[in-house]
Amino acid sequence: MRISSNTIYQTGPSNMQSLQSQLLKLNMQIDSQKRVLTPADDPVAAARILELNQSQGQNSQFVNNTQAASSWLSLSETAVKSASDLLISMKSLAISAGNGALGPQELQAIQTQVQGGLTELTGYANATDGRGQYLFSGNKTDTVPFAVSLAATPVASYQGDTGQRNMQISSSRLLTISDPGSTVFGQPGGSPTAAFDALVQLNNLLGQNPKPATFASDLNNAINAVDSAQQQLSVGLASIGARGQENDNVQNMGSSLNIQYASAISDLQDLDMPQAISNFTMVETSLKFTQATYAKVMQLSLLNYVS
Repeated sequence: MRISSNTIYQTGPSNMQSLQSQLLKLNMQIDSQKRVLTPADDPVAAARILELNQSQGQNSQFVNNTQAASSWLSLSETAVKSASDLLISMKSLAISAGNGALGPQELQAIQTQVQGGLTELTGYANATDGRGQYLFSGNKTDTVPFAVSLAATPVASYQGDTGQRNMQISSSRLLTISDPGSTVFGQPGGSPTAAFDALVQLNNLLGQNPKPATFASDLNNAINAVDSAQQQLSVGLASIGARGQENDNVQNMGSSLNIQYASAISDLQDLDMPQAISNFTMVETSLKFTQATYAKVMQLSLLNYVS
């Protein structure tokens, strides 16, 4: 079939515009390495990509939450573990004080160590997350949880509340990440400062000179108080550890899910580069020939055919 010059003249601009549009689109796809740039490119894929991006964004936020929860729980676990180890050592000191051969000076030396233990325990109980938020103040994270006076007769008080902080770590799981200090460092006798009370009790007993007639039984009571406080810390430690393990499991699942979302989005959106480059070359060549042909037609004149 012959195509007249007039037909080429009329359709040329339209063909060139269409080819230029195709070339521009292919160039944008190659630059971005994405097949779907606008919903018009593939409406079904574009809708699915949008849905997956939204799900991935929500899941990424949950993963970020698990990371924050992990940091909080890890710091809490370290503080409580250190406090528990401290009370174990304080119990050993108390037991050693039961040696009847020890005189006032030796008992005073032990008392000094107990006072150091009180100071150390205060540091653990008033630990922060590194940004100034107290781990064991309940919901009053900007308030120092324990105020401890190391005067002649040490006294401790709890200044936080009984609240617990929660964090959404998945669409269906709200994880408790904090414990009030009144629960972790208190409770054995109903006191919010039981761990401190036990060391204060031991300190006061060791400071009596001469020793009271009831020293042995009083010391046994002090040892039991320290032991009970340490057991309470162990309970808190186990609870924190269990929540930390659950959080790690959810975090691993969330990270895996992010990979799955990314893979699904990639399958829908990523460009087949070799095919795209081939198409680009083909369209570019077609455009060049169309432009060349159109240019020749535009130069034709009836005079070219007059001898």
